[in-house]
Amino acid sequence: MATPSHEPRKATSKAVRTATSKTAAATAKSLRIPITNVFDGNDYSAQILIGSQQVAANVILDTGSSTLAVVPSVYQAAKDADMKPTSLAQQVQYGTGAWVGPVVNTSLVLGDPAGVTVTLPGAPIALTVAQSEGDFQGVDGIMGLAYLSLNQAYNLQAYLTKQKVNPPVTFPWPFSSANFTNAWKQFAELISAGGAISTSIDPYFMALETQGLTMNKFAFYTLRSWVRVATNNKSAIAADPLNNGFFILGGGEEQADLYSGAFVNVDVTHDVYYNTNLISIQVDGCAAVKAKPLQAQYSGAGSNCIIDTGTNPLVLSNDVYQAVLQSLEKVNPKFISLIQQAGQGSIASSLLNLADWPAISFILTGDTGQPVKLTCAPQTYWQEDYPAPGQSVFQIDPAGQNNPVNQSILGLPLMNNYYTVFDRSLGAGKGIIRFAAITQPS
Repeated sequence: MATPSHEPRKATSKAVRTATSKTAAATAKSLRIPITNVFDGNDYSAQILIGSQQVAANVILDTGSSTLAVVPSVYQAAKDADMKPTSLAQQVQYGTGAWVGPVVNTSLVLGDPAGVTVTLPGAPIALTVAQSEGDFQGVDGIMGLAYLSLNQAYNLQAYLTKQKVNPPVTFPWPFSSANFTNAWKQFAELISAGGAISTSIDPYFMALETQGLTMNKFAFYTLRSWVRVATNNKSAIAADPLNNGFFILGGGEEQADLYSGAFVNVDVTHDVYYNTNLISIQVDGCAAVKAKPLQAQYSGAGSNCIIDTGTNPLVLSNDVYQAVLQSLEKVNPKFISLIQQAGQGSIASSLLNLADWPAISFILTGDTGQPVKLTCAPQTYWQEDYPAPGQSVFQIDPAGQNNPVNQSILGLPLMNNYYTVFDRSLGAGKGIIRFAAITQPS
């Protein structure tokens, strides 16, 4: 998922974060948190506990956005003794889905309910009082793990004071929210008319690190991009080890049972998303094809490639997608026909014989400028046993004709091959992403 905002980073935030990190590193926690893809069928979610009543909410963990938001049907802020309303509101649009709503502050607990947890008092949480149809199906919200610039908010204090809202806060929501389209338009018009002051909110992970509660890194262990439906038994699907993983908060490399071999390091080139530089793409048996750079007019997007846990296929810029298809056709002309048969749906797994399909590699710029080759296996760019036993879906999509931006989104199918550590403490102020071969469950 990704938000459209590309506001500059606050100069003070980085300095405060660095100073606090040095003094609190000794007490920072590393938490191994269970995650699952069963609730909405693709995105990985973790459970958080909100407010004085510790209301449980399953939220998507998304490195392609920065906002923490929950649906009001699950978290009822008016019943929370820890809740403090603010004059802030947020309007967020993702690749799919959008919402608008108020921001409140309250306590938040994250961790393994049976193990170590971390509590952040006064965490800013948005309530999605008006959201697009189908948004957050099966889950209760989202926790964005990207950088400050994607967590844009609007201060409505002056507007609310003028409208005689007393106190001038956004909760309870002072606008009509019965219809999402109207609510979105109304809020957009308010912003356009200068009724709100643009600002930014420190994202949840940044606040944890700033307060010395965790180290400045996190990691993902995932094995699927769609839920594995090898049976029609819901309990068996939920228990399937391929549908479960781990989110490591404040750590990564110490979890030695989740990976094997050495890490390779990819440079984060820009702190909008987890931006990387895609040099080329290579299908086994074919020559590498150079990826086009990001066009100057889209510089706000940061780079020609991002790593995103909130995207369940590989969404490739149109030039990279065509290079992949042309290379697959050279390896075996029948491959294109099978991809076309899959279309927007699925295909019988028995038709594929994945042993015949080549691996696809993405060559990215490493932390010292060296090329780093990351390989996606056929078993991850095709996902078997979805949407039903014996069916498979193709997990490589083009950006599409309506999206001319030269930016590829390397989502879960690539990460399913690697234990992935997002280490924001290293690199030239933006961080690096570390990849090591993932260990399959025993």
